[in-house]
Amino acid sequence: MQPGLLDSQQDAAYKRSMYDVAKELGLPASFVELRHEAIHGELPSLIVLRQAAERVLRWLWDNFWRHLDEDRLSEPNPPDVNQIKDILQAHVTERRNVLNASKNKDEKIPLQQVAATAASLLEICNARRQALAELVKALVVGAMLIPTNTRAQLMMEEACVIWDQLLEQLAAEQRQFLSLLTDKMAAQLIAPQHVQSPNDTFREGISMWLEHIYTSRFWHQAAKRSGLDDTAIISTCLQNPNKWTVRLASSITQRSNREQVQQFFGPLVAEAQEDLDFGTRAVKERLESATVRDPHGFDGWQKLQRSWGK
Repeated sequence: MQPGLLDSQQDAAYKRSMYDVAKELGLPASFVELRHEAIHGELPSLIVLRQAAERVLRWLWDNFWRHLDEDRLSEPNPPDVNQIKDILQAHVTERRNVLNASKNKDEKIPLQQVAATAASLLEICNARRQALAELVKALVVGAMLIPTNTRAQLMMEEACVIWDQLLEQLAAEQRQFLSLLTDKMAAQLIAPQHVQSPNDTFREGISMWLEHIYTSRFWHQAAKRSGLDDTAIISTCLQNPNKWTVRLASSITQRSNREQVQQFFGPLVAEAQEDLDFGTRAVKERLESATVRDPHGFDGWQKLQRSWGK
């Protein structure tokens, strides 16, 4: 799309850069950069390409398609994000009430209640454009799946009891749901961060959710129906190494039921972990060296010292 669109705006007497033409058309510079990277550099990861495709489609809609016929192709009402959040919060409250009233923490919500909640969410997603993306965003970024006020293992145990049934029902009824959910989680996991804190509960929760979906028996069939590929998530993690991605890649590789996955990715995971350990030590040494040179002039040293667990 991009070369044809930009080339059509060129003047034969003077060839301008793609960035200049893109700016004139209101086309984001990130589209040009991604195209350049894909053609002249390394092909970006599947998650990056999917997110870019979503942005391109939104740009085409806003700048071209919706204006072809304003009456016939008018945009539906935007998703009622508050309604989605209210439904999700009501589910959490209902599940916690069941847990509080029962000594059995594995007791499940009656399937009819889960089906009714899923139906309400799917009705919004099927009727309104972009609502499915809003639902996934509310679950992942809106801290629905990942509360931050408890220890990771206890958090995950409670989160699975609260959410597994509903998420599985949504995945069964809406095939795109699980791939969109895991893509959103992975995007949060690989997002740049200035300091990889060992106490980053959000990323730890994201990592544990992805491990649960890709390796647990509960999610095996749903993951298979949705076309989730463990080699794809392992590759994405290793291409974007940080504490949580390398840990996730290691766990999925070790628990894979395919011997060739373990044989191929095992050495790569070990190498990534070794590189990560070396990088962490090097950063700590640089910080310590800076403090020795100027112990009173390094702002935030004590905070950084705590972040590295010293």
